[in-house]
Amino acid sequence: MIAEGTDAAAVTPEQIRQVADDVEAFCRAYKVQRVVIAKAIGYTGGVISEFLNGKYAGNEGKIAIALDEWLVEEEQRRSKQQRTVFVETAVVKQIFSVATYCLDFRKVGLIYGPETSGLGKTMAMQAIYQKMGPRRATMITIDKCDANPTGLLKKIIAGMRLENTGSNAQKMRRIVEHLNGRSHLLMIDQVHNLRFAKEDRPFYYLMDIYDASQTAQLWAGTSDMVAYLQRQQAKTIDEPLAQIRRRIFPVIDLMASTAAGGDGGEPLYTIDDILEMFSTFKLKLTHSAAKWLRAFACVPGSGALGACVNFVEFATMLGESRRVKEITIALLKEAVVCGLTSERSSWVLRETEQMMGSAVARAG
Repeated sequence: MIAEGTDAAAVTPEQIRQVADDVEAFCRAYKVQRVVIAKAIGYTGGVISEFLNGKYAGNEGKIAIALDEWLVEEEQRRSKQQRTVFVETAVVKQIFSVATYCLDFRKVGLIYGPETSGLGKTMAMQAIYQKMGPRRATMITIDKCDANPTGLLKKIIAGMRLENTGSNAQKMRRIVEHLNGRSHLLMIDQVHNLRFAKEDRPFYYLMDIYDASQTAQLWAGTSDMVAYLQRQQAKTIDEPLAQIRRRIFPVIDLMASTAAGGDGGEPLYTIDDILEMFSTFKLKLTHSAAKWLRAFACVPGSGALGACVNFVEFATMLGESRRVKEITIALLKEAVVCGLTSERSSWVLRETEQMMGSAVARAG
């Protein structure tokens, strides 16, 4: 990004090239034609094409500033158009803080939660990416089939919208060149799926990218990831992952400060969190239904927010078919029974009632 107030004559060739690359990446990502951009900033399509191709003979700095301002506004506009079921819970705020720290100090950080899904890590990562935009952040999700250097580089290349050709070494150089000198956050969700790759090479690739570009990274996974790094350190005399583990900072247990993590911490979610999260749904939650849903979300191993969304969506479908105007506890319980196996639904209902009882006892 070009600093606000920069004079056109002070824009460097590197900044000009970077703006051109960013515009090209934006156009590929959102299928935007050059003529549309030209019209938006008051130039002809020919001028914009010449600038992007590096052949413009006029004042490139002036066009670079105009394009950079357009990119900032357009990224903000498009991010506001996206709708996600998202609320800034205490856990989400903690993830935002870690992401900001890693970006500001160019660190490799790791956030982790329990092996069960639904804590909100992925939604928080998506929200961070949505807020920052593709120029300041890249987000990839690791599947088990990506647990090798080729799979990892392919995901990063796709996330950065770079050309996916050549050897792994060529792809590495392309990634590093793209990141060099930039304030950028590479976010890797489900990083625990890289465990058990041959010789742990994907982790070394990530550190090679970090060393070569000094670009921040934020890894998100489960507690299995932390256990794996520690186990690998103690596995052999040469401690193959010891250097990597020592260089990851901070390492944040997202459950540590919650009631589910012990030590009498705060609940994962509040009733206000739940009401806000589902405020845009067709049918509104009654206050008692919100309390029940909040209790469910705070049960360790329940699936938390991800499962809450499923229950509310199914309860909404049931409610609309019956022409009711709100979602009650009874409707939520019916959604649980219909959507889960009998054994799982019995466990959910039992644990949720116990959590509600615990909440009443704490309040008392």
